[in-house]
Amino acid sequence: MIKKEEIERIISSRVEIPETFVIGDIIRRPNNLGCVEIKGGWYIYRVDDRGGCTFTGPFDDKAIIYACAQSLRVAKMFSEYKFSDEDRDKYIDVHLLFDEI
Repeated sequence: MIKKEEIERIISSRVEIPETFVIGDIIRRPNNLGCVEIKGGWYIYRVDDRGGCTFTGPFDDKAIIYACAQSLRVAKMFSEYKFSDEDRDKYIDVHLLFDEI
């Protein structure tokens, strides 16, 4: 399983990670997003303007890199991590609350 530090290293080697994108922790600030490991899987999370948090995933090691890149709107720079059809569908369609994970 990929570690938080490895995700940070891969992404920051190509783009500056904004402070509103948090890797490895859930920060419930309005309009924050990031990725976090829960129960052995990596999830993208988004905090809405009211503090509600939704999750998308779980993603494997390769797919979480691309999911982060998609969330940061820099996916073209990470084409070697491109989603499988299943991961793409998950990224688009699966939105969970914490208690659903």
